Amino acid sequence: MELKKERWNESLKKVKPEIKNLYYKGNIDLLLDESPKLAIVGSRRMTEYGARVIEKWMPLLVDRGVTIVSGFMYGVDQAAHRACIENGGKTIAVLGWGIDWPVASQDEELYQKILEVNSLPAGKAGLIVSEYEKAMVPELWMFPQRNRIVAGISDAVLVVEGAVRSGSLITAKLATQFGKKLLAVPGQVTSRVAEGTNGLIRDGKAKAVTCAEDILKEMGLLPGQLKLKIEDIDDPMLSLLADGERSVDELSRLLKINVSQVLGKLTELTLCGMVTEAGGKYRLD
Repeated sequence: MELKKERWNESLKKVKPEIKNLYYKGNIDLLLDESPKLAIVGSRRMTEYGARVIEKWMPLLVDRGVTIVSGFMYGVDQAAHRACIENGGKTIAVLGWGIDWPVASQDEELYQKILEVNSLPAGKAGLIVSEYEKAMVPELWMFPQRNRIVAGISDAVLVVEGAVRSGSLITAKLATQFGKKLLAVPGQVTSRVAEGTNGLIRDGKAKAVTCAEDILKEMGLLPGQLKLKIEDIDDPMLSLLADGERSVDELSRLLKINVSQVLGKLTELTLCGMVTEAGGKYRLD
């Protein structure tokens, strides 16, 4: 189905080069509504590290109502779509081929899950879009073109993994051109698929994020908003800190874990900006 131009929102209208036509399957409201949208892009040669980051961060992103946008390629793209669906979230897949072109057999299951009416709690399907009509066969030039839509319809772009010369860095460049927040996951300095992300951070082009809370802050979902839903986060330490300030020894005794474990967790929460320390006691920020 074609999305008539009179229904286009500002994000679609501002994409450059201009989108001529847009075709879709699924719930077009996901694109047109005001929900925060995060593009997750990265290497097709996703490592176990990249997969763990997506799996660990997705529940909180979904909980905060973030719609996940990606390009439906194998690797980071499909991992992001899949993790979003598994956590009951909303996802938009932007294709680099015709809207009716048949996907590969190994991709069919995920494709159908995005379109399943019952895949979301509200009973509405996810969304698949393309600027190419019918069964237009994919060509190499289409994928960089597709990336401008991924960046353009999103409020922020997160690069999970990417080599120096990769499509995800094209999306990163477009995000900057469109004035979108550009975020990157720091990677191992010995990993080839981290060269691009680490370079973005080193050169000051992207903000390093080390947890889902970092992403929410950069997207304007402020710490105060997180506090309102702190009870929804299944973390015993956060629950204790929500009741008031606690020392390391208190937390160790109440949680029945050793001091080193407490300190490790507090360090992680402090780096994420959720916890601050004063006078030897920790509290929610």
